[in-house]
This record gives sequence, C-alpha cells and structure tokens, in this order.
Amino acid sequence: MNNLITLKNISLIPEFFLGLSLIYLLIFGSIISTHKTRPLIQDLILKLSVLILILSLFLVFNDKLWVIENLTFNNTIIYDYLSFFSKITILVFSLISILMIRFYIKDQKLNQFEYTIIILLAVLGFLLLCSANDLITAYLAIELQSLAFYVMASFKKKSSFSVEAGLKYFVLGSFSSALFLFGSSLIYGVTGTLNFEDFKDLFLNSRPKEDLADSIEFLFGSSLIYGVTGALNLEDFKDLFLNSRPKEYLADSIEFIPFESDLVQIASLFIIVSLFFKLAVAPIHAWSPDVYEGSPTSSTIFFAVVSKLSILVLLTRIFQYSFHGFIYNWRYYIVVIAVLSVIVGSFTALEQKKLKSLLAYSSVSHIGYILIAFSTGTFEGIQSMFAYILIYMLAGSCVWSIFLILRLKSFHFKKQNKDLTDISLLVKSNNIIAICFSIVLLSIAGFPPLVGFFTKMSIFLSALESSMYLVSVISILASVISTFYYIRIIKIIYFENLLVGRLYYPLRFIETIIVITLFFSFIFLFINPTLLYLISYKLSLLGFF
Repeated sequence: MNNLITLKNISLIPEFFLGLSLIYLLIFGSIISTHKTRPLIQDLILKLSVLILILSLFLVFNDKLWVIENLTFNNTIIYDYLSFFSKITILVFSLISILMIRFYIKDQKLNQFEYTIIILLAVLGFLLLCSANDLITAYLAIELQSLAFYVMASFKKKSSFSVEAGLKYFVLGSFSSALFLFGSSLIYGVTGTLNFEDFKDLFLNSRPKEDLADSIEFLFGSSLIYGVTGALNLEDFKDLFLNSRPKEYLADSIEFIPFESDLVQIASLFIIVSLFFKLAVAPIHAWSPDVYEGSPTSSTIFFAVVSKLSILVLLTRIFQYSFHGFIYNWRYYIVVIAVLSVIVGSFTALEQKKLKSLLAYSSVSHIGYILIAFSTGTFEGIQSMFAYILIYMLAGSCVWSIFLILRLKSFHFKKQNKDLTDISLLVKSNNIIAICFSIVLLSIAGFPPLVGFFTKMSIFLSALESSMYLVSVISILASVISTFYYIRIIKIIYFENLLVGRLYYPLRFIETIIVITLFFSFIFLFINPTLLYLISYKLSLLGFF
C-alpha cells in the first residue's frame, strides 16, 4: 500500500491537463496544416479548444478542497476557495468568449490555427496566476498571459492598426513587467523570501518602523538572555548577575541593526504600479483605448472580460493577505488612483464616438470603483469588490457578445469596429437584442433596482463604513455623470432621428442562445442575489481567516 501513487499532493491537475492539451493541439495543427491540400482547420481546433475548456472546468470542480493539500510545490502553489471560484469563473467566461468569436474569426479571415492555441495559453496563465503563492510564480504566470495577449492584439497582420496595438501593448507591458521584477528583487533583498506565507508571518500586525525596531530589539535581547541563562524570571536574573560586569560592556557587545520596513513599502509600490498597468487604471490607462480599438474584437473580448479577475486575485493575496500590516501605508495611494480612475473614465467617455473606445474608458471607471472597495481593507470591502467584478464580467460578456453578433450590412464589409451610429434604431431590427442591450447597460450604470445598483451601493457603503466620506461623494457624483453615455447609447438604439434603421445580417443560433442565457443569468442575480454574495463571501475569506 505504501507504493501506491496518489494524487493527493497535486492541486494543478487542470493546469497540467490544459498544458498537455496545448502541446497535442500544436502538434496536431502543425501536421495537418502541412498537408498538400492545406485544409482550414481553425474551426476544428476551436471545437477541440471548447472541449478542452469543458474538461478543464470539470477537473476544477472535481478537486475537493478537503482532500488535496492546501500548499504544494514548496509552498509556491496554493489551493483555496479564492483560487477555486476564480478558476471556475475564468474558465466559464473563457468558454463563452471562445464560442462567441467562432464566426467572427471566419468573417475576419483569422484562419491560422495558432490563434486559438494562443488564447488557451492566456487562459493557462490566468489559472496559474490564481494559484500563485510567491512572486516568481506570479511573475511567470503574468508573463505567460501577457505574451499571449501581445500576439493576440497584433494577430491581424494585414491591419496596421492591429500591428500598432500589439507593439504598443508589448512595449508598455514589458516596462510594467520590469517594475514588477524590480519590486520583487527589493523585497527579496530585505526579507530573503518571495513566499506570501512567509510575508504574512513577517509582517503580521506590522507597526511603524520605530515601534517595530523596538519590538525586535526587545525580542532579540530576550532570546539572547534566555539562551545564555535558561531563565526569564527577574528574581533568577538577580541571583545570576549579582556581581556581573557593568552594563556598558554588555551594550557594547550587542549591536542590532533594525528591520528596514521602508524599503518593503517602496518595493510594494513598484508592484502596485505594475499590476495597475495590467488593470488599465488612470493615469496609466492611455494604452487601453488604443489597444482595444486596434485589436481584433475576438482579442478585445478577452482583454476586457477575462483578464481582470486573476490580477485582482493576486492583488488580494499580496496586499490583503501578505502585507496587510502595512495597510495604512499603501491604502492612500490606491484611494487616490481609484478616485482618479473614476473621474477620468467617467468624463473622457462622454466624448467618445466609437463603441470600443467608450467601453474601454468605461472599464477604467469600473476598475476605479473596484479599487475603492479594495482600499477599504475591510472584509465587507473585499466582498463587495468580488461581487462587483463578477457582475462586471457577466455584463461585459453580454455587451461584447452583442457587439460581435451585430454584423452590419453595408458596402464597408471589412469594417470590424463600430461607431455609435452603427447601432441606430436597433430596436426596429431586433427588439429582443435591443432590450437585452439596454437593460445590461442600465445595470452597469447602476440604475435601481438592477443588480448593478446593489453591487455599486455595497461598494459605497463599505467606503462609508471606513470613514472615506469624500471618496464616496466624489465617486457617487462621477457615477451619476457616467450614466449619461450609457443613456446616450440607449437613446441611439431607440430614439435616433432616422427614417429607417440599420440592416444587419441574420443572427446565428448559437450566438443568440448565449446572449439570451447571459441576459437571463443577469435577471436571475437581480431577482435572487444570494448566490452572488455567497460566492463573494467565500472569495473574501482568504485575507481575514
């Protein structure tokens, strides 16, 4: 029985399966594509990718948290409720995105089979990032998904806009990766470790530098005395050191160098800036509209919907779990950046004429709301943050799916981006899609009594409970202003001053079913948000228990 091989210690079975499947897909595509007839195998590879994601989702469901070990691979990989639910969410929305881009890839003639494989590589990076428990593992996972994104952004080689978007994303993304590495090296130089569990033990209940130095001096001196005398009682010290030497000699013989916590705070600031670049928050958001606009929409849907959650999971692990003792040092920077993101995203989106750019600036403002909840440092704030990101991903999937299925009949058949005028009087062409689009937009804007209003209100309440009154007032006013461009889209859909509406190609069955399913799941969470708050509650347990 002792010779039996068990899988108890392996918590990365879905990632192993996904990685091996990628290798087999690459070999299969390379062999078939070199055939004399040179068949188009993009559709076949995409169907196999859907099957792989479904099986990976099943493997994640099959992992029991009470059976496998929590920490594996020398404590570099962690498996808990945070990674469990985040992996399920990422796989589900990746599956939806791949199903939605199936026909778009054909229309835009992105026929290379490598495109779908690169998407799966990005998904693999997301899954590894959700389970990363040290800075090196997190960096490698970020680089895996980032390199895949660079290629996805510039994959349409005949389009100068796509190539420019990929190059811009690559240059700025490399700079942010350098900041992450520099911050990690500083932390390693000070602490001698890169593991989040070790950071938690080192910095739990950290106080300002002077108090920390005094505490360490006291503990260090006490441990030396106990090691020499074997006692900690004052009466025993009196008997032992009755005729001891003057205390000047003892003071000269012990030299203590206090712990340098300021350098750790500077290093964590570099890591924050690097991760905020990936989230596209102001003032380092300028790349986001250009990359969204220039990239193929099949790539943009992954940038906008799937990529945010894994970065937020990493932020939670580092700054709510490992460096929670420094919360009063880093929260002020995050509050300023969050408020700036809300203001910039709300006001800049007012003047946008293209739908992709408008959604990009809308994403900047929503990330600002998420960071407001994150900066509170409370359990309620983290719970409202995860509830908000889940609703944001669901709404984003619905909006971008509608964006993909609306194929305009015009002479400009090669046009892939949409202006706001391209959805004029959509209600006359397809009133069901128009209703779904409008309700989802109103929910994102925070109109009561939709579910988006509940999640946004929970963020404001958590900020008020943390005495962030000015931040709450500014965010509420910016939220009111941002509703203008959502209402403007609804006005264009229903009340545009045109004689006739636009003509679209008929909707395909699978895409329509996905959009309707996303919409009804939105309605279900509006009627009964218990499931949403239960999942966000489980996700929030990590940093506090």
